[in-house]
Amino acid sequence: MRRTLIRDPIFWLCVSLLIGLLLLSFGNTIFRDGQVDQISNRYAEDGTFLATSPLKPSSDQWLGTDRSGYDLFQMMIEGFKWTIGVCMIVALSRMILSLIIAIPLAFRNARVNQYLKLVLDGFLVLPLSLVALLLLFSSLFFTDSTVVPPLLNRVSFELTILILLGLPSLSLYLIAETRQLLSQEFMIVAQTLGGSPWYRFRRHIWPHLVPTLTIVFMQQFIQTLMLLIHLSLLGIFFAGTVALYEGVMPTIFEWSSMFGYYYNQFSATSWLNHMFLVPLIGLALVVFFSNLFMSRLERA
Repeated sequence: MRRTLIRDPIFWLCVSLLIGLLLLSFGNTIFRDGQVDQISNRYAEDGTFLATSPLKPSSDQWLGTDRSGYDLFQMMIEGFKWTIGVCMIVALSRMILSLIIAIPLAFRNARVNQYLKLVLDGFLVLPLSLVALLLLFSSLFFTDSTVVPPLLNRVSFELTILILLGLPSLSLYLIAETRQLLSQEFMIVAQTLGGSPWYRFRRHIWPHLVPTLTIVFMQQFIQTLMLLIHLSLLGIFFAGTVALYEGVMPTIFEWSSMFGYYYNQFSATSWLNHMFLVPLIGLALVVFFSNLFMSRLERA
């Protein structure tokens, strides 16, 4: 697997793009304190007024600005670490917690797993977006901008909800995968020769699970991203939504939140009002390269 990935140029293209954008995003936070330039009006060299925000793309603002004058390119750079970071943290946390739950249960008898499956199967038919909306709305929708809790509290709470929502289905999947491995002849021989559950897991099951877990990680990554997009379209932006007189707005520059925010402002009267296309194209590219990355892992 490693040898195949090392020789795969498409794999390294995906990794290089991810690392490069993360470096730019964290660099903006470190060296510019996360600042995004805000330009309300554009003037000629002689001081003549040319245009007001939202401004068209130009050599100074590569993607133009939104109605508030924020540079869309800088917003995308600043928000990239939030989008990728959240999806990676949720996907990795789901995997670790599901392994802690699934592995001991997989070694239990079939009756225990049958009862557990009956209990957890009900969660699989629930739409995660609506469940997340019900759980997050009361805590992350603020009608008064002066009473917004600290960012760490809001982020940690939403991360916890997003992680817990994915545990039932992923735990059931890992239990099924582990039990399938336990039914193989080499595992029956290892048990017959007196191998302890920990020994069998460490020496036999874990090496077989690692390739599967890499694919599962990317699947959970994409699922989390889609869940964030659905929530933003329903008016719940990541880390909180503030309701103002002119409408709702996000509290941080995160891609899915930007898409939901600009989508609510959509108007077909002018190209300048299609600002939601910027985060939309960015999110589409993230999904495309994530699927491409996953396909190369499956191939390896």
